[in-house]
Amino acid sequence: MTVKQVPRAGTVPGPDGGGHARRHAAGSARDPDAILARLPMGTRDYVRVLGAILLKHNHEHSAKHKGVSFKTMRDRERFLVSFFRELRRTTQYRRVDPRQLANRHIEAMLERWLARKLATATIHNYLSFLRTFAGWIGKPGMVREPQHYVGSESQHAHRSQVATRDHSWSAHEVDIASKIAEIAALDSWVGLQVELCAAFGMRGKEARHFRLHGAVIAREAANPRDATAFPECNAFLRIVHGTKGGRPRDVPIRTDAQRELLERVAASVAPGMYVGRPGMTAQQSQSRFYYVIRKCGISKKQLGVVAHGLRHQHVNDAFEADAGAPSPVRGATSRAAGDEAARQRAARLLGHNRLQVTSCYLGSPSTTRCPAEAANDPT
Repeated sequence: MTVKQVPRAGTVPGPDGGGHARRHAAGSARDPDAILARLPMGTRDYVRVLGAILLKHNHEHSAKHKGVSFKTMRDRERFLVSFFRELRRTTQYRRVDPRQLANRHIEAMLERWLARKLATATIHNYLSFLRTFAGWIGKPGMVREPQHYVGSESQHAHRSQVATRDHSWSAHEVDIASKIAEIAALDSWVGLQVELCAAFGMRGKEARHFRLHGAVIAREAANPRDATAFPECNAFLRIVHGTKGGRPRDVPIRTDAQRELLERVAASVAPGMYVGRPGMTAQQSQSRFYYVIRKCGISKKQLGVVAHGLRHQHVNDAFEADAGAPSPVRGATSRAAGDEAARQRAARLLGHNRLQVTSCYLGSPSTTRCPAEAANDPT
């Protein structure tokens, strides 16, 4: 019999309980407003204060009237607990209450982040979490843009959304076929998941949650945008579970290798089940996935690549086939004549509506010019 663990009093509630935060009766022992009312401003029990705020707001989207994923909830929780612990233990603000968050506290922590040489993207993410938290405590707009804290000339002022190098496995001289075979030899389920990432540009989570039965659809049933982008394709693969933002997409089935992979998946997975070891929870499947690929060298420290690199591989290969030339991150010195059309198709493969998202994978088209444009340049 499985016994559900009950969090100890004073611990920060998290999303691991299997659902979004439940509403508690006003005035009950678990009512976050009642908890906050009992704790005076400046209390030493800052963890309980933070826990009540998270219990009340952590399931909310920062800007839209909707919920957020468990991952977002978990990331927010971990960061905020770490932020206030470090703020109280290592700076002069040793008695700050989370409800008293002010810009002077953020500035103190920024100094520590810069001293630790955190990545620009990490700093921007942290400020985003704090911006959301400030709204929860009635201080919307308090957290400023990154350049306010680091200066407009700082390298951390602006986060680049353009890839400057190829994150594909082939760019790091990783033999994809042999590496997948090595992974499959260690765990056949993880091997199938990695193959799906390589063949269809799936994210790791999408591959682990993928349910094949009913996913292969005819062109007439596909999303009109996806069908229009690939007029030569008659069959599509619908990817629904585990997608970013819950947005489904229909990926074209274009090669015999893709069809052969789907046949093997169908033979291995029971109808209605996901591609993963039966009996494993989503968290166990995720842990197993990353354990196995790290065991086979797939990490930044070992081979310099991660699982997401297969998504980069897939979209860069598809772009090169469609445009007839490599992408900017693969060394293109001039913009291919079919660059924009190929980017439109790449965006659909990625499951995005915005064309500029392709720059995160392919590099910016503004860094290269079409040969026709160069010929017409008077300089």
